[in-house]
Amino acid sequence: MRLEFQEERLTKKLNILEHKLGQELTLVDEEKMDQEFKYQILKELEVDGRHYAILGESEGNDPDAYIFRVMNHGDDDHRLEHVVDDMEWDQVADALDEMIYFDD
Repeated sequence: MRLEFQEERLTKKLNILEHKLGQELTLVDEEKMDQEFKYQILKELEVDGRHYAILGESEGNDPDAYIFRVMNHGDDDHRLEHVVDDMEWDQVADALDEMIYFDD
């Protein structure tokens, strides 16, 4: 008798922000309202029922990507929050790696 296990993927690809706002976003620092940053949406995904956006800077030479949690405050009101919890960040990073691996 041979048992096979299929690992259930808990990651789902999304495009909610890109569909509503386009591929480029301008974020305003809430503490310093005069500072704006332009980002490009690289990926959107859902991990364990939470929506995340992976953003990269549109201008400049920064090769880093940033993980934001997308909070829905109504139909057209989406807010981005930095992921500061290390375990949550690792979980999203692992899900992103899985998504990239299985999508290619």
